[in-house]
Amino acid sequence: MNVFITGGTGGIGKALAERYIAAGHTVGICGGSAIDFQRTFATPPPNLHFYPLDVTDRQASLDIINQFCHGRLDLLIAAAGINDGTPVKGRPLDFDRAESIYHVNLLGVLHSVEAALANMLPHQHGRIAILSSAAAIAGYPQTPAYCSSKAALVTLSESLSLRYADRGISVSCLLPGYIDTPLARATHPNLQKMPFVISVDEAADTIIRAINNKTLYLIFPWQVRWASRLIRLLPRRLFRFLCKWSEL
Repeated sequence: MNVFITGGTGGIGKALAERYIAAGHTVGICGGSAIDFQRTFATPPPNLHFYPLDVTDRQASLDIINQFCHGRLDLLIAAAGINDGTPVKGRPLDFDRAESIYHVNLLGVLHSVEAALANMLPHQHGRIAILSSAAAIAGYPQTPAYCSSKAALVTLSESLSLRYADRGISVSCLLPGYIDTPLARATHPNLQKMPFVISVDEAADTIIRAINNKTLYLIFPWQVRWASRLIRLLPRRLFRFLCKWSEL
């Protein structure tokens, strides 16, 4: 099986790549630089291929993914993403950063999906997994660009799943809560105090199960899933009041 993972040089992307490599699949990953790749995979196995790619570059995304899969791609995992940085209550929105977040988190996914479909549709076969976030369910005040970009991915995933269901292509949208990754630790210095933090290994296992089961939409872990349902049921005035007096 040919598997391409964006954002595969660190965090959840790395953990997913390691599992597919161990299972004997041919895996392609992209990241910001060869230095990141060498730091992550000091001795890369022969079934792993790295490509330096800026996912916001549409043509480069098409070229790189085509180069990797040679006309056939079984699975795309769009895991590349960035966030608003360390949340600081009351800090003005950084619009330059917000623009970058939209480019990476939304357009970057769209570009990789375009390339994947070009190689899946001729064979009427393929799976696409898009990594969103539990932050997509509401507009939290400290992370407006991140929340809204991840929310767009939920709608995009559902639309794609309906549009290509009769073409042999499944789409999964994964919405994790806090995952213990280097990026999360850098963004949230008190990460271990955040609710329902899970390990990167647990997250990777959950994502792979969802892909194998062709699950359309999954918020995890289960505690975050139930909390998300509660937040959706809250009257907006109550939600806004809680946000005002919390660190959400």
